[in-house]
Amino acid sequence: MGKKRTKIYLQDWLAFHPYSHPKQCDYYYLKLCNEILGTLEEHPVLQLHFNLSDVELRNLACFISGYFEDVISGPGLWKSFITQVMELYGTYLPFFEPDPEEYFPDEINLEDIHFLFWYYISMVRYDEANVGPHLFEVTTLSEDIFEILEREYEEAPENERLKEVYAPPPGKDDFDALIDTIRWIMLDSWLLHFGGIELDEMLGYELAEEGEEPLTDDAREVYESDMADTYVMSSYTPLMARQGKDWLAYLLGKEHRLFDSLRWMGEKKSGFYLYLGQEGDVRLFRHIASETVLRVVDFESMPGDSIAGESMYYGGFVKWRGKWYLLGSLIILESGYASTAAEKEHLDVRARHLFRDRQADLGGKLEKMHQIFLKYNSGKALVFVESLKKAGEFIREFLLYYNESLDLPESVKEEENELVMELELDRGPFTDTNSDSGESIPGMVFFNPDSGFETAFGYNELIPDPDNLWYIESDSGAGRLLYSQYISGRWMHYLAEHYELPGLSLPGEGGEETMEKNFDFILRFRKREHYYFGLASKF
Repeated sequence: MGKKRTKIYLQDWLAFHPYSHPKQCDYYYLKLCNEILGTLEEHPVLQLHFNLSDVELRNLACFISGYFEDVISGPGLWKSFITQVMELYGTYLPFFEPDPEEYFPDEINLEDIHFLFWYYISMVRYDEANVGPHLFEVTTLSEDIFEILEREYEEAPENERLKEVYAPPPGKDDFDALIDTIRWIMLDSWLLHFGGIELDEMLGYELAEEGEEPLTDDAREVYESDMADTYVMSSYTPLMARQGKDWLAYLLGKEHRLFDSLRWMGEKKSGFYLYLGQEGDVRLFRHIASETVLRVVDFESMPGDSIAGESMYYGGFVKWRGKWYLLGSLIILESGYASTAAEKEHLDVRARHLFRDRQADLGGKLEKMHQIFLKYNSGKALVFVESLKKAGEFIREFLLYYNESLDLPESVKEEENELVMELELDRGPFTDTNSDSGESIPGMVFFNPDSGFETAFGYNELIPDPDNLWYIESDSGAGRLLYSQYISGRWMHYLAEHYELPGLSLPGEGGEETMEKNFDFILRFRKREHYYFGLASKF
């Protein structure tokens, strides 16, 4: 007897939508999902190469159907993706480089299906290995799926509910409504639903570490909600290394009145806050560690026992269009715990810097610092050191040199020195990646003109530089650099431009050339937020 066919049910399909009650069109797309699932199950390439589970196959069928519904009802998430690709790389898609004369950005395309298979498999096998994209060009899988979609293209119904999400009416600038849309995009949308899976795994891991005193049901609910909000507002997607606010901005379109303000929306600032009172419709909170005062709008009400100047809360706020909004719940702290939390907050470097904008504080200094660094380091942006301690000594010595190089009065130099020392040393960038002690592992210091100093330890053996005493010749291994959270995208570009890095390739024929042509896209996909700054370089 052959394997029993699996089936996709309505609740499976609705899980990828911003509503729970089906529309008439959902029954059409559910039927399409199951037809696509049948084709996937019959095709040997998925099992032969990737051994997808039944759940992964069902989700893949929903994923492809979601793309089709998105194009029919859009412009939607797919259009926002190819718009970003075109903006960065001058082509509609990575890897497959469709002919712009034959590619139709508002319709379905065979190259889209090639890419979607690569993307989906790469996500469900994200922690295992890179996937070669051209495998899907040399099998009939994409063509078989495309034939189904092409047959249905003229008759497929638009999803009016999705169209409302994709194009909110003028004047609908409600912060909470926008956050709800961002939450759906990041956790449940067909294109980025992998974030919801990742968040569930993170919550499971965190809650498994509760210890001897597990959380109450109410505390657990608040904790899960706070962690979800932080993930939604602060995490970066593998696709394009962008945040949820960016995806919503591109979903609405570059001509939309909210595009720029969404791109500039801040991350959630979670911490301990003292309630200061009320001024009209504004509530005042002071962040304990940094003493930053927030004027919070759209605040419904404070708990009845709140006392201005005394009540302390744990909560998170987001800045948008010059105003602060509460995101999630406020958790009041009992007086005994509040004093202890306040003491710990003042000692926490990251907490003290929560509201600090390094780019604003440093102003135009980074580019000047970069030029002086190149002069100081014989024209190189990279230096090799024997230990964590030596890295700190090198950076401190350079900062003193930089300060002395400035044509400023001595009093101004002293202020400048204090600022730069605090920004580059007090933030604690010297975290060893591979050791508890970090004292004996060789490392590298890189000056990133976009973000300042970055450090990484345990990778020197991979870099063939005459000044690198720890290099070990090998024909592989450079892939570790690609996966490292400590080496930013800018740093990786520097390494690839200045050194031969054996092993920097994708699977399959022409993998090295494919990697080279799509290097920045792959860096974004692998490094996410660390594309912009190495892990040891972020507050």
